Amino acid sequence: MILFCEYVIPDNHREAYLAWVHADPERWRGIDIAENTGQAGVFVEIQSVESDEEAAATEKERREGRSWIEMEQWVKGGKAGLRLWTFRPLIING
Repeated sequence: MILFCEYVIPDNHREAYLAWVHADPERWRGIDIAENTGQAGVFVEIQSVESDEEAAATEKERREGRSWIEMEQWVKGGKAGLRLWTFRPLIING
């Protein structure tokens, strides 16, 4: 399963956000962060999770825990600007 988190960082907060991300690499262990090549400031975090329970706990932390509280100041729309989805792999039997 994949937990996918998307948000927008406006240009005037970009440098502060990037400095914060790079200041603590341990926070992002197991998480890929990428920026949209066609829309600067649109970021996604992609993280593998093993179960529905792990996805729910990780989503709760992103919405309510330390990582969100620290970055909320830079996200367009504040808390409402954080979008999270969990995806299951699609298995096609051939």
